[in-house]
Amino acid sequence: DIYRIPIEGTIDLGLPPFIERTIKEAEKKGVSTIIFEINTFGGRVDAATQIKDAILKTDLLTVAFINRRAISAGALISLSCEKIYMTGGGLIGAATAVDMSGKKGSEKVISFMREEMASTAEKRGRNKKIARGMVDEELNFTYLFVNGDSIQVDDIEGRKEGKLISLTTEQAIKYNIADGRAENLNELLDN
Repeated sequence: DIYRIPIEGTIDLGLPPFIERTIKEAEKKGVSTIIFEINTFGGRVDAATQIKDAILKTDLLTVAFINRRAISAGALISLSCEKIYMTGGGLIGAATAVDMSGKKGSEKVISFMREEMASTAEKRGRNKKIARGMVDEELNFTYLFVNGDSIQVDDIEGRKEGKLISLTTEQAIKYNIADGRAENLNELLDN
């Protein structure tokens, strides 16, 4: 009834065809839910975008289970899922685009990734400002709207100009980026 797809290590161009095939297989078998178990420092933006598109296209319930970290491209993939659960000590964010040598991408690339993150967050009812701040350290804010309420933000270092946003598990839950906490798959299934 449930498919589990691990997304670990570096996200490369070999991963999207595997994800697409597995989603189609799950749809044919009539499963209700796909759990993407994510633990990655990221990888290629083009690969992550293809995976995001495949996840958004399916009618199956999609759940990101961040088992420690969803950094960079992993954050985009996580945001594309309908539900996000994280282990204690987990982390999501730091999604600015860099080239193969680790240098920050051009404004064109940063602009694309910033709005790719924001539009994905918007599609899933999550905060666009936080999603943009994961990509662009030039953004800053003091207040956010979360569940219809204005909240003063003083516990996210990345809300300040010059800092990228990365959220701990508790911060992600507080600011409606994650839906809850689970330490393992059994705990996740109980939610």
